[in-house]
Amino acid sequence: MRINMTSDDLLCIRMASTPDPMWELVLSVQRLRDGAPASRHGIWRQRVRHQAAHRGDLLGRVRRVLMPLLPGSGSVPDFLVPDGDARDSVDARIAAIAPVPVDRLLGRPGQERVASRIARQERPQHKERRPGRDDLRSLLWDYYACAIRPHWEEIRSSVESDRLLRARSFLDGGIHGHLRSYAPFMRWEPPVLHVPGDAGHDLYLDGRGLLLVPSHFCGGRTYLRCRPGRPAVLIHPAAQSTPGAEAANRALARLLGGTRAAILIAAGTATTSGELGRCAGVSAPAVSHHLSALRNCGLLRSFRHGSVVLHVRTPTGSSLVRTAVVETSTPVPADVH
Repeated sequence: MRINMTSDDLLCIRMASTPDPMWELVLSVQRLRDGAPASRHGIWRQRVRHQAAHRGDLLGRVRRVLMPLLPGSGSVPDFLVPDGDARDSVDARIAAIAPVPVDRLLGRPGQERVASRIARQERPQHKERRPGRDDLRSLLWDYYACAIRPHWEEIRSSVESDRLLRARSFLDGGIHGHLRSYAPFMRWEPPVLHVPGDAGHDLYLDGRGLLLVPSHFCGGRTYLRCRPGRPAVLIHPAAQSTPGAEAANRALARLLGGTRAAILIAAGTATTSGELGRCAGVSAPAVSHHLSALRNCGLLRSFRHGSVVLHVRTPTGSSLVRTAVVETSTPVPADVH
């Protein structure tokens, strides 16, 4: 699939500021199906299966209904990810599934049986009740409570780390460097972004814009959502941290505490307090307190840029981060000061 961009289209590229809970929900079903215990999501899969065992027939319902709707190599049905802001409540997004006609499932390989089952359930004696659709929404809520909500901090951290990586690539290489950083999932050959998908298909943005959404559960492929009059949405796998980097994070956490270590690691490039707060998973007052402590220790400096205050590691802070990584035998790129 080729996304053709003009110079105006390049100016309208944005990165999502938070994970999209509905995309994480539906894509996690595909990861739950995977069987490799040593994969990135192996520990998560074990925990979900353990928790689901205490929730009645939750795994059975997922296998009978959600997995046929979400084949590992197929597209995601539009109705399972209704339009909305990623910051909208999960309840509101799941509730938006209700009015979607069941017949939109028909014609999708492997999904006719699920569509027929839901359709039969939606022909009750009393027309005002729609138990089939209610059952689907109930399943999504139950699955979210088991598989997504308890792991949200890990999901959020994964997406925030990807945003920082893309921001770094933009600072170092401009918009072309930014788009090239998505290899191998996408290939940027100006003015065309090549995305795995329908062979020979061309997409012209026509000024609508492109929203890039990193996903913790995306796996090894991308998903493109295009709707008239709305920005195109491209969901892609969030960048994975190396085992050495994760060990360095733990080493710094033992020295500084988990929150301050997360802030210091994230401040490799100039970053706002709001972004650092999201990365560390703390409130604005809390991040302000930790930033002050890191500044007083000479590990971080702050400066005003227009209407915002940006924070970046000092050479001493960067040396501390690099030392932790060296101790775990994994080098890191040089920092931009």
